[in-house]
Amino acid sequence: MLLILVKSDDEEVARRAARGIEALELLPGVYLSWSPKEKAVRAVEAVKRAVVERWEKSGEGPTLEVAVIELDERQYRALRPLARALVEKMGSAILEEMERLLQRMRSGKTSRDLTGWYRDLARRYERLLNACMALDLEPTIVARLKEKWKEVTLEAGRLFKK
Repeated sequence: MLLILVKSDDEEVARRAARGIEALELLPGVYLSWSPKEKAVRAVEAVKRAVVERWEKSGEGPTLEVAVIELDERQYRALRPLARALVEKMGSAILEEMERLLQRMRSGKTSRDLTGWYRDLARRYERLLNACMALDLEPTIVARLKEKWKEVTLEAGRLFKK
């Protein structure tokens, strides 16, 4: 596991540093990642190059400070409750959104918006389950998410098949 600390006065630069890796943002600028260290370092270097290019072109740009720290088992166990709480929170939000999507699908109105919404939700659901597997977390909400996802996919299959 890796702990990646990103400090920048430009939020987009900070987010871009974590975009190229699989990670949970525990706190603003603090990421817990299960990506290989080489991949994390490459992602950070790409963002650094972009910041340097911006400075060279315009003479100004954001500040950026990054640290990639390998965690041992004891350190990871200390951070695990934070990750679990974040996964629970994200899971609750996704569960609520699944319910809203189901209601919309069952209302009989079909549109491209529903297809896009479904795909976006599927991507976030998959990302959350991948995080749970990689971090060896099994929060209570995961079982409810899986059940609700079955309902959503069945309804989507019925709706989009038309």
